Amino acid sequence: MRKFKIEITSVPDREELVAEIWEGDTMVAELNQEDKDNLKLEIYSNKENRISLDYLDFVEALKVAKEKLLG
Repeated sequence: MRKFKIEITSVPDREELVAEIWEGDTMVAELNQEDKDNLKLEIYSNKENRISLDYLDFVEALKVAKEKLLG
């Protein structure tokens, strides 16, 4: 089972904080709150290598990211 690391950070191209979701040393997604009415998920892929993620682990990581980001 894969483990994801969640980091709450301020990035230069966003006005609000973001939750970065990392697998090892690869950032696989970002959850942001730029749109005040909806959270937006951006998934990053490496064009040279396919990223395959365990669905349940990733959904749990998203839940933790949301909780950390929104308090």
